[in-house]
Amino acid sequence: MDELRRAALLIGCQQAVHRFYAALDASDYAGVAASMAPEGSWHRQGKMLTGPDEVRAALAERPAGRVTAHLVQNLVVDLADERSATLRYMTLVYRHDGEGGTGPAPLSQPLSISAHVDRLRREGDRWLAVERRSRRIFAA
Repeated sequence: MDELRRAALLIGCQQAVHRFYAALDASDYAGVAASMAPEGSWHRQGKMLTGPDEVRAALAERPAGRVTAHLVQNLVVDLADERSATLRYMTLVYRHDGEGGTGPAPLSQPLSISAHVDRLRREGDRWLAVERRSRRIFAA
């Protein structure tokens, strides 16, 4: 694969991760679910979610008024080939559970810093999650 093609694939993988967290933080649960492959698994908070429908249902249980910010850092992409990749990165997470308001949520200490490993597969022009795993490194 030539250098330009490789760079395009790497950027596509990076964007898949950033779009996932942008959707999650915007409470766009349909967008989060759409990032999953039909058989994709997400190991989330001690539960295994399989496929877009289970992801959407689990996120629908989040409390109203929850505000989150997932800051993605140290993102490394390892391309296996043009259709599969493994990504490793960290997230710094802030969360506030409260009533909706017009102003910003109050800033408190971070909720956690977690290490993630995602396996992605390219289908057409989209990268979908085949597996998402994480473990907390630091927790409040």
